[in-house]
Amino acid sequence: MTIRSAIKTGVALALLFAGIPAHARELAMRVFRINDHVWCFYDGRPSQAQVDPKDHNWADFGANNVGVATYVIHQGDRALVYDTFPSVRQAQWVRDYLTRAGIRHFVTVNSHWHLDHVGGNAVYADSDRIATASTRQTLIAHKAAIESGKDEGPPAIDPLVIPNLTITADTTYFVGDIPVELRPVQIHSADGLVIYLPGDRVLLAGDTLEDTVTFISEPASIPDQYRNLLAMRGWGFDRIYPNHGNPDVIAKGGYPLALIDTTRAYLRRMVEHAHDPDYLTQPIAPYIADAVKAGTISLWWAYVDAHHENLAKVSGAYKDRPLPDFGPVALHAGQ
Repeated sequence: MTIRSAIKTGVALALLFAGIPAHARELAMRVFRINDHVWCFYDGRPSQAQVDPKDHNWADFGANNVGVATYVIHQGDRALVYDTFPSVRQAQWVRDYLTRAGIRHFVTVNSHWHLDHVGGNAVYADSDRIATASTRQTLIAHKAAIESGKDEGPPAIDPLVIPNLTITADTTYFVGDIPVELRPVQIHSADGLVIYLPGDRVLLAGDTLEDTVTFISEPASIPDQYRNLLAMRGWGFDRIYPNHGNPDVIAKGGYPLALIDTTRAYLRRMVEHAHDPDYLTQPIAPYIADAVKAGTISLWWAYVDAHHENLAKVSGAYKDRPLPDFGPVALHAGQ
């Protein structure tokens, strides 16, 4: 990209974002080719100046403002779509792109039940949709509230299309002759499902890992998540592609294993400091300073509020209980 085209792109994005809630604005979709059979579709991540601080909704706060990606594994006229974006508009953009590329047969995989990962499922109502059994059960239980905009508030997802196929254990799915390992994990949420591509040594991480920090949704299970992250580190992949990350890093080859170490350190620190008198006002910077200095992650503005929400959730879970013992710091599976 030339300097002139970069300036034009920046101006265009500013006009798209300015003064409009991200879930309602025109799309600013970017497409990154990971390799000859994996694409990343990325939307959002406006600058702080382009966002109205009074507009706070789940689609923007947890996805569009931090940046949100979905991934497509394809061969011939077949594609597996990993997560469907917060909205039908975004998901339809992806499907139209794939259709123009010659894709005729689709299957989707939802990484977990959170709304920014299932909002576009209706675009694939004519295709099989895979998730963990827990994801399906949770979405069924929340369906009426999600469709009425009462679960996490507006925007509503109506209709919410539920996954029709479920797994409870590691399952290999083939896109053409490409093996795709679907692996349930209890990281970030109990119903998590990540994708391991053994032929590429690549992990599609969903929300189990993020840059800048993970959104803590289930604080009581952080010790288990901490251990599960270490186990996941030993699977054999060497590149990581999260759903919420820095688009420049994703475009240039993804994240190293150090992203797992950074996430584990953040979770551990969050719990171990939960009884500090000033805990609820502690800034994000000290929690991630070493990882930012090392270049593993960068501090994106939208995660400052996410960190403060994390503090409130962890405080609520641990303020009246003894803090768990995480044991010695282990950086590699088997330690």
